Amino acid sequence: MRKLFLIIIILTAASVCFAVDRPSTKHEVFFTGTDYELNIYRIYGRNDGKTMFIVGGIQGDEPGGFLSADLYSDLKLDRGNLIVIPRANFKSIILYDRGPDGDMNRRFLDEPEKDDMDKVVAIIKQLMSESDIFLNLHDGWGYHNPKYISKWRNPYRFGQSIITDADIFKCDDGTELDLRADATTVVAETNKKISDEEHYMHYFNTKTEESGTKFAEMRKTATYYALRTFCLPSYGIESSKNLPNTEMKILHHNYAVNEFMKLYDIVPEAPTIFLEKPKLSYAVVTVNGEPKIAEEGASIVVHEGDIVEVTHIEANYDRGVSCDLLGYGELNDYRKKVEIKSDSVIVFRKDNDKMGYINLKIKKSNGNGHYFVFIIKHNGEKKLILSGDTYNVKNGDEVEIVSAFSDASCGHEYPINLKGYVPPKVVRNSGDDRGYLIPFTPSNFMTKYSKDNDKRTYPAVVSYNGVELGSFWFHIND
Repeated sequence: MRKLFLIIIILTAASVCFAVDRPSTKHEVFFTGTDYELNIYRIYGRNDGKTMFIVGGIQGDEPGGFLSADLYSDLKLDRGNLIVIPRANFKSIILYDRGPDGDMNRRFLDEPEKDDMDKVVAIIKQLMSESDIFLNLHDGWGYHNPKYISKWRNPYRFGQSIITDADIFKCDDGTELDLRADATTVVAETNKKISDEEHYMHYFNTKTEESGTKFAEMRKTATYYALRTFCLPSYGIESSKNLPNTEMKILHHNYAVNEFMKLYDIVPEAPTIFLEKPKLSYAVVTVNGEPKIAEEGASIVVHEGDIVEVTHIEANYDRGVSCDLLGYGELNDYRKKVEIKSDSVIVFRKDNDKMGYINLKIKKSNGNGHYFVFIIKHNGEKKLILSGDTYNVKNGDEVEIVSAFSDASCGHEYPINLKGYVPPKVVRNSGDDRGYLIPFTPSNFMTKYSKDNDKRTYPAVVSYNGVELGSFWFHIND
């Protein structure tokens, strides 16, 4: 609950304490680089007005809803405000699954957080409190019709409908919301734009609060939570999964959203539907902190134990992109540091569509781990030592550890830790022993770090982000 309160405080502070530039768009990202990464877009019109909250992708196998919401993220407004979450459940969108960790649209209850999905739900709840109307965009099977016509066209189908939880909802403060009036107006105006009567929208009251309702599950949904908690006019907009193509699903969503915007005097510049096939141009992949640019289909050679991170994806879409390092991490490994142990493939996606890949190939290094070379000064004379070797010194010799590099380091400076040695007069040991003149006498070392507790052999180790990349041994002879 503490995390929930912190999130609410941050969101509230952002909306209350800072002046709003008009017109402008603010982009916020929560849970970056996780399967539940959440992108929020706040669009402020040139003139203030009502605030509409649009959510898409709360169930990931409904592209008409989340791709329609995505278009409103780029909208410019003359009057009014929008809060847009195009992809509420990013994990379910990547997998094209209604709810791999459970149905997010059944988690809007007065209960404490249980997992990562609930953290997203907590943010959505807070944003409801900042809004004047809430729209939840979905794709449902079949075609809703007040009368039973066929298996796919009847009162229990959700597709092609505007859904409310009641005709008239009475809030705790006595306010009465005439949900049916606005919904039927939107249905009528939307149908004027739909050429095929078979695809008309219909009004659908699930009668959520009534004891005999056939749709008691709706009591756990986002729209009902917004309605009962914030007295917020809330509507589900459902296109049909049975429509001929995705573009038509998006278009019907847009028709309905635009009509609700008219009712709330939110004046937009209408978005354009342009469904270009997702395509990866290149990605920036860092290996041990060094960036490499790889085009779609290319291969990057790495060593076992290298730390790999995708830091940038260049594609023909900016939103909804992710990458999956197969065999590592989770579904969304974008901007995540991963230690590589075997050959792998980085798969790049736009939503659930694969748009490209980059291969990672392990380069063998003759049993010595990495091609790491260490530079030291032994009694003032420079020496090169390969990772995995043992270097002999005499009791009383002086050594300065200078640097370490590999065939892939491109000048990267790595800290080197001589285990068992602590420089004199050091208040806080950083673990980097480069630059010190080290007298090699056994009394200067902590014997617990010696090899097999021989009190003579100590490792010099180079690490990156806590992962050992290379090492060699100093052995003190009499």
